Amino acid sequence: MFGFIHESVRQLMLRKYGEEFWQKVLQRAGFESGKENIVNHYYSDADTYVLIDAVSVISKMSREQVWELYGAFLIEYTMEIGWDELMRAMSPNLKGFLDNLDSLHYFIDHVVYKANLRGPSFRCEENTDGSITLHYYTGRPGLYPIVKGVLREAAKRVFNIDISLSITGRTQRSVHMSTGEKIEEHVIFLIKTIEKEGSPTTDLIGTTGRMSPIGRDFKLRLSQRDFINAFPYHVVVDQDCKVMQVGRELYNFVPKEMLEPGTPLMRIFEISRPQIPLEFDSICNFINAVFVLQVKTTPLELRRTMGGGDQKRDSVATAISATSGMSDSVFDSDHSQTEASGQHLKLKGQMMLSCTGKHIIYLCSPYVTSIPELLSFGMRLTAMPLHDATRDLILLNQQRLSDVELNLQLEANNEQLEILAKDLELEKGKTDALLSEMLPASVAQQLKSGMSVDAREYQEATVMFCDVPSFQQIVPHCAPKDVVMLLNDLFTKFDRLVILQKRESVLQHEGARCRG
Repeated sequence: MFGFIHESVRQLMLRKYGEEFWQKVLQRAGFESGKENIVNHYYSDADTYVLIDAVSVISKMSREQVWELYGAFLIEYTMEIGWDELMRAMSPNLKGFLDNLDSLHYFIDHVVYKANLRGPSFRCEENTDGSITLHYYTGRPGLYPIVKGVLREAAKRVFNIDISLSITGRTQRSVHMSTGEKIEEHVIFLIKTIEKEGSPTTDLIGTTGRMSPIGRDFKLRLSQRDFINAFPYHVVVDQDCKVMQVGRELYNFVPKEMLEPGTPLMRIFEISRPQIPLEFDSICNFINAVFVLQVKTTPLELRRTMGGGDQKRDSVATAISATSGMSDSVFDSDHSQTEASGQHLKLKGQMMLSCTGKHIIYLCSPYVTSIPELLSFGMRLTAMPLHDATRDLILLNQQRLSDVELNLQLEANNEQLEILAKDLELEKGKTDALLSEMLPASVAQQLKSGMSVDAREYQEATVMFCDVPSFQQIVPHCAPKDVVMLLNDLFTKFDRLVILQKRESVLQHEGARCRG
């Protein structure tokens, strides 16, 4: 699980029991202090369960009680650290809040923390008595008590209501995925409000989305051609998850024979998120989730040659005209297509169940976030309709990438300036040391301070002179390094004698210092 879970568990235990209790938990769980709550680190589920089991044993609470306590604290903690406005802005009622939890999880995982986590899914049903039936699906069995704590605290803090929760069903089933077999747990909650004396009746459902009586007699007739133009990347499937209709732009990325009516959806796409089988019932269970599908087949080269674009476009138009009766004029778009790279296109969007309950419409957009990524698929911005927010996302992200590049350049320049500043300080230190060695301390200090030094007169002065007899005869018989070492050693001893006599060295003759 994500490190944020560990950090919020730590905060809960510190506030409720104190630091000493938490250290006992870490010791029992086998965690090193400071390494159990790295927020951006991904811990294995086993590590998290060991941590919770340690809390359960030391606090003498059941694991279910610990999880429920944590669920309530999770809402409190997330609102404390700045998520309160977002949570209050999600929906005017509890049902809408629960229906949007899946998209909130997706936003936190992929935008905030840029992770690919396995979150749960929530689906609500309205009951005639105003209560809510909540379906909770998860790939981690046994965590349903968290939901109880989260719901009670969210209802109280966000909507100022008290609710009662009862579990009306709990089942587990084995699901076969491309990555292997996994267990999926399905828990059903019945949510009712607890009415307070003297307070008005609280509606958990609200009136959002209910049809206004003014427009009941008006019916909008949308032709197939209009629909395919408005949603160029959509897919319609039946109860067998077989393709009934697709948007026109998909023909640029999937071979036309794969998009014929009756083709199983799983032959065209593989599902990246949520991690469920690509089946009608599974999709309905996770209907509120953000769906990310990836094209299975190797993408077509949109232009094998510079002259192949028109032929490609004509074949696409012919294919859709044959299945939908539309004319070629639908495809008079102004965007040119270049050769696509070998990447597989991803689509991101939502699944919508038709009013008859027999079809699912996948309303989606290409899962691209930047101009280079857009171009890598041979696409242009005109491939997306104006109402598609993906266009704005790409443009905003391009500006952000430019800002990031500028910031990186500034950081590099700052690092270079810091290196130069350190080098300058080092050279300044060498200069100061040389001044102190060559000049009297008072004179050296004045020069360091940038002050001018006035000449002085002394009534008496003692001159100590050091000479190397027969120096010219010694040099030819010694290596240069030995000569330098001899002079340095000689003048070091000379300086020591000057210091012992407590005299100021005013002048050293003929570069008395020799440095190798």
